[in-house]
Amino acid sequence: MDPRVVFRTHYQVDEPAYMELLIKICTSPVRSSYREVVAQRLAGEISHRRKKSFNEDAAAYAVDLGKDLELINENHTWTEKGHLVDLSAETPDIDWEEQLRLSLSEKLLHFRLFLEGDGAALMFLSRRLLETGVLDNSETRWNSLASEMFSEIFSNYLAITNNTPDRVTLRRKIQQQEAKYAGHSGSHKLFIHLQTLYRLGLIDRPSPGGSRVYIIPSRLPQVKLGLEILIEELRDVFHLEQVIRNHQWIEVAAKVFHIQWLDVNEDALDIATLVSLYKRVIATGVPLCSLSTLINAAQIELLSQHVRLLRYETAMKAIQRIQKTHPKCVRFHVDRRGQPAFLKLSNAFLTNFSEDKVLA
Repeated sequence: MDPRVVFRTHYQVDEPAYMELLIKICTSPVRSSYREVVAQRLAGEISHRRKKSFNEDAAAYAVDLGKDLELINENHTWTEKGHLVDLSAETPDIDWEEQLRLSLSEKLLHFRLFLEGDGAALMFLSRRLLETGVLDNSETRWNSLASEMFSEIFSNYLAITNNTPDRVTLRRKIQQQEAKYAGHSGSHKLFIHLQTLYRLGLIDRPSPGGSRVYIIPSRLPQVKLGLEILIEELRDVFHLEQVIRNHQWIEVAAKVFHIQWLDVNEDALDIATLVSLYKRVIATGVPLCSLSTLINAAQIELLSQHVRLLRYETAMKAIQRIQKTHPKCVRFHVDRRGQPAFLKLSNAFLTNFSEDKVLA
């Protein structure tokens, strides 16, 4: 079992919005590329077009972060989550600081990505901030905090892991944390996690362009902080794994972001929505469309634009109902476990839908 924490990070690669540029501008859904080439594109996009100091070494770390978050694969082409970024994120030519601010749909997107890829780190830092109220700019403190964070996360996963090779790996990682971080190592290891919490609106940074000081937000009377809700919902790494395995991230996100939602039934994911999202994915050149990509994109759109919460199992039932109604036009492809994982819609289905015809 791999701990849900990104480890190989860089102090300059501290913004979730970098992942949007990595996917939408610097990589391809179908064409492979070398790591150095992708890093060069990203560095050029940020430093030349966005006028932000960002070198190729830092960009290479951003490429690695994209892999750790499973947005791109070893060939640097998009994964299912990469397609989700393409569907849910925007990268307009606007002021760089405006680009870094996340819309609600982008907050939901990155909550989804970082919960699965980095959820254990977000939980650790949320707890620490709730205990202390502030994490401030001190290299000594960053180094100590980074060592403590990784040691605790690896130890927590060791406690719930039965697989012998995984236990050996985790014990080795715990031992490696005994060699304390020095210099800027701690800040390299921590800033992406803290800045993500900040961009999600769960913590504050009094001086966004200055000193690295992170604090808990001001409390409203009788209203829990998003950090408090996050910890209550996830509790520990065992329950974090359950939330992710059961596809319950959207329910947690709605509570954390204080969205007053309405539950929806299967009718919320209709043929129009399904086909619209499907067309956008297939237009990239891939032969099949991931069901999780379709469902997650629909969940983000419904919650951010219409305050409607579509649960994963409800969305699956909706797609299965459409498939049963049109079995020749809507086909599932299964994964290695024999579970439906991909969708293929016939050209006739797409043509008839675009002409507002009713299929027989």
